[in-house]
Amino acid sequence: MRRLLFDRLSRIAEAIHDERSPAYTLATEIGSLAELVREHASVRIEPTEVRGNGESWTGDGLALSPTMAGRCADDFARTVVFIRGLRRAIEESRAFAPDRPTRILYAGCGPYALLVLPSLTLFGPDALQVTLLDIHGESIGSAREVVDALGLGEHVERYETIDACRYRIPPERPPDIILSETMNACLAKEPQVSIARHLHRQAPAAALVPESIRVDAYLVHVAKEFHFVEADSVVDAAPERDRVFLGRVFELSAETIASWTAVGDERLPAGAIRMPDPLEPHYTPMLLTEVVVHRDHVLRSYDSGLTIPKPIPHGGPIRGGETLAFHYRLGAKPGLVCEIVGVE
Repeated sequence: MRRLLFDRLSRIAEAIHDERSPAYTLATEIGSLAELVREHASVRIEPTEVRGNGESWTGDGLALSPTMAGRCADDFARTVVFIRGLRRAIEESRAFAPDRPTRILYAGCGPYALLVLPSLTLFGPDALQVTLLDIHGESIGSAREVVDALGLGEHVERYETIDACRYRIPPERPPDIILSETMNACLAKEPQVSIARHLHRQAPAAALVPESIRVDAYLVHVAKEFHFVEADSVVDAAPERDRVFLGRVFELSAETIASWTAVGDERLPAGAIRMPDPLEPHYTPMLLTEVVVHRDHVLRSYDSGLTIPKPIPHGGPIRGGETLAFHYRLGAKPGLVCEIVGVE
């Protein structure tokens, strides 16, 4: 039975890894992957579940409930890009150190460890070892069931039930790759920043997946921005969006984490932008997120729920000539904070 399930996973993984197919065309394949793991997991997806049931508010942000984490597969293009980017990161690590296993620390693996499973069909346990970590014991138990059912148990070095921001990496087994998808658009609410910062400071040689998350400010013509092409319209037609780039507000990457060594645990530095004067009335200031999973595996606007444009987090109207300064608030309710610091 395990061999049959492994072969089924391998066929799905082969289709997902085939980069001739754009990510947005693989809804069926990701659906098949999700169906396969859910057949063998104790965490079940309940269509009537109320959002918020079973979630945990930590000192560093919101940890989704096991069932809501399991629903992340429904964001199928995101799942494809993460799976492909992770594979590329593994291949680079194998090329750099082929004489030992590549170690992955998967922080926030959820109930299915979904993002790493396709790669486990490509590399044997002597080439790839994984630590699966999640704050919820229910998720770790479910992920173990999936791994065992698929015959992949020899790939898992450790299962850890712990808040990732409290985890101490064993110094004798540093990871080569730190994988975590614990984020929301504009890095709000969830602990992606704190997890990446905490873990990468312990293993600074590890590759981060995603390698960069960028939040940029734009002036957006809302009437054009949110006008989508109908499914039966001209093939390859795209909305003619009207945006004006204002500047980078924040970036999470290995380089920025290294630059924060002298920064405290309450806030992180971010960018500042100046509004043009006059500010044309049809423009609205907004933040756009771009997720570079690895190299050219990138999630851009509308590729995922993670990259939906969001309003600038300021309590009042924004006027022409104002300078907006940002910082990233750490703690239980993480996210970007915007303040007006000057007017010209």
